[in-house]
Amino acid sequence: MNTASMSLVPWRCRAPAAFMLVGLLFLPAAAFGADDDSWAGQRIMPKKAGTWIGHTNGRFLVRQVYVAELTDVVYTVLNEQAGWLLVRHRGMEDWFSKDQAVLLKDAGPYFDQRIRENSKDAFALAHRGRIWKEEGEFEKALRDLDEAIRLEANNSAWFTNRGMVHHELEDYERAIRDFDEALRLDARNVLSYHNRGRAHKAKRDYDQAISDFGRALQLDPRLSEAYFNRGNAFKAKKNYDGAIGDYTQAIRLDPKWTDAYFNRANAYKAKKAYDQAVNDYREVVRLDPKDADAYDSLAWLLATCPERNVRDGKKAVEYATEACELTSWKESYFLGTLAAACAEIGEFDKAVRWQKKALESARYEREEGESARQRLRSFEDHKAYREE
Repeated sequence: MNTASMSLVPWRCRAPAAFMLVGLLFLPAAAFGADDDSWAGQRIMPKKAGTWIGHTNGRFLVRQVYVAELTDVVYTVLNEQAGWLLVRHRGMEDWFSKDQAVLLKDAGPYFDQRIRENSKDAFALAHRGRIWKEEGEFEKALRDLDEAIRLEANNSAWFTNRGMVHHELEDYERAIRDFDEALRLDARNVLSYHNRGRAHKAKRDYDQAISDFGRALQLDPRLSEAYFNRGNAFKAKKNYDGAIGDYTQAIRLDPKWTDAYFNRANAYKAKKAYDQAVNDYREVVRLDPKDADAYDSLAWLLATCPERNVRDGKKAVEYATEACELTSWKESYFLGTLAAACAEIGEFDKAVRWQKKALESARYEREEGESARQRLRSFEDHKAYREE
């Protein structure tokens, strides 16, 4: 990093307010203007090894503080100011020069050129392997990552990324072996703990998954994905309180994460905290008005909840209709939900018609079977359905 220009770097966003005021004295005027070409929110790759994040420090004698070397392959830009990018690395946030990064969407040609110039550029091969993974070209990704590891067998990040490819191929044993090796090389590799947890969860080894997610969170308490995935593991074990606690932490860190609200709603519903479930489903559709699954889940709960004070048949019909419209009336499960909603408001002829329409689907018939036919008989007998 060019230390002569480090005095232009803003302070870390977590610095105290008084400390920030001093730091702003070193910012050029451009740092305060809006930039239509900002990389904030976009995914990037470092261009080379040895890229560090840091900031200026000191009120009168400015010095540079280097926080961490960027050893991961892909980062999300949290903020951009005056040619400097704010990223998060293993529990720390800080800045580095924009010219040391390339946007993920532009990284393919960049690393292709480097490999043409030097076929033994392990860094470029590993990064191109990650690009292939992002594009779903898993065999190509493995070829590049295998070669990068052959050339540079002591790089933890290369094993982490190859493990992620094996995970995508559902080869969880190989994925775990790669994450194990990554952690042997770097015991503080947060991504390897997190991704090994995902692989253990995929194998239904929930206790080991919970342990790995917990270790990742010890190293990076703001890793919202680890809270979310640990919540999923808790939910799989029917530990709904543990799941709700982790989803809540994920939402605290990312208040617009609809999947976290949706899964928390499911956990609330499982423990019969129906009002909280309704609130979370409603928050999902507020944040994403195109989320058909959330409309359907909300409609089903309002139509079939065993607690009378939670049911609202009119709203259930409204939400179920929205789910059907969003899926062009082709999703059989949503038609079944609309049938239950119509029954709740006493429109049993419509309920029968929609339930029969749902049963025309071979998948719905196979997966719902006798339960769906029993609901149909109830609607024909002018009885609404209550979920036990």
